[in-house]
Amino acid sequence: MSDKPSSWQIWSGFFAVILVLALLAGFALLRGGRQLADLQATHQAEPVQRLLYVILNGERRIVPESKRLQLSLDMQSAVDEEQDKLLQRMEQQVDAAVDTAFAPVHDHVADFADWYYSLTGEYMRYAHAIGGDMGEYMQQRLRETVFLPAALETNLDNLLSDSNIRLSREMKQSGDRLASRLQLVIAAGSWPVRSGEPMIGDSLDLDQMFATSLQVTGKDLNRQVVSILAATGAGVVVAKGLGLAVAKKTLTKVAATKSFHVASALLAKLAAKSAIKGGGALAGAGTGAAICSPAGPAALVCGAVGGLIAWLAVDKAVIELDEALNRKVFVADIHAAIDAQQQQLKSALKKAYAKALSKGFVQVKQSARTLAVPAGKFTPADSAFRSEDPVGYEK
Repeated sequence: MSDKPSSWQIWSGFFAVILVLALLAGFALLRGGRQLADLQATHQAEPVQRLLYVILNGERRIVPESKRLQLSLDMQSAVDEEQDKLLQRMEQQVDAAVDTAFAPVHDHVADFADWYYSLTGEYMRYAHAIGGDMGEYMQQRLRETVFLPAALETNLDNLLSDSNIRLSREMKQSGDRLASRLQLVIAAGSWPVRSGEPMIGDSLDLDQMFATSLQVTGKDLNRQVVSILAATGAGVVVAKGLGLAVAKKTLTKVAATKSFHVASALLAKLAAKSAIKGGGALAGAGTGAAICSPAGPAALVCGAVGGLIAWLAVDKAVIELDEALNRKVFVADIHAAIDAQQQQLKSALKKAYAKALSKGFVQVKQSARTLAVPAGKFTPADSAFRSEDPVGYEK
């Protein structure tokens, strides 16, 4: 038997090697092609992103996730700037409106001082001092000569109503300006949705947000402001109660001044004038009796008339002296008390309106923050906008 391989064995081995090599080459070709395709796809295609659809001024735009953070920061800056401007205008309007309402009050203080430094005022205070209600009487005269002619209650009620209407209108205007500004901001980091293209992803409807946040009526704003004032102890429980509440507080503050208390205490003044009046009245009576002595019994009447004239003359002289020495301080104290209540009202109104404005802007700010929320953690607009319940209104 020969040890040499047969031709069949040689050819079998040859074709086996060829087959194995062909299989390896084919496998390498398929696997390499797959790897090349994956590599090309990695370099050519952008990563899949979760898109945000923003609706503003009736236009739908797509915001990629990579643009959300910067867009959120730009929008928050625009919102803060608009709110600050509106707040400043509101504070200026409150200052001007309150000053206008109180100006007639200051103008009529001189009328009260004229009454106070008069014989009529002097004797009416004496009469009420005897009756034990002089302090109340002076407050009544202050109201009759200063607050009622100045129409303070009516002016303040109108102030509140007019301010609410004006601020309501300006809030809407702020919303319109903000929408126009945000449209430019959003356009810089987004692209429009093509007609007929389905919206797949998160959606933020800014048109709906503006319609429910900064577009409040003067009546709604009035309810919020009155309720806030009531909660701060301003004494206002209804819209038409601001004037009455402030007038009462102002009157009380004036009545608490040092000059008013001194004016209410007549004992010192009566004691000071008694000696002068005693001598003056006796001298007047003696002079009258001497002049009328030829008339016999009528001399007694003449003496009495002379004494009365002397009494009134002394009273008038003392009142004029008192006015010359003290009127300036007396009037200044009343003005200072009115000014104090005036500033207190300004502060209360500014705080109330600032809180009402904050409630109006809360949805806009929430929308701005929502833009920065990462994919998968987006809060729908209708849920994000749920804030604390509106301030109650006490009827």
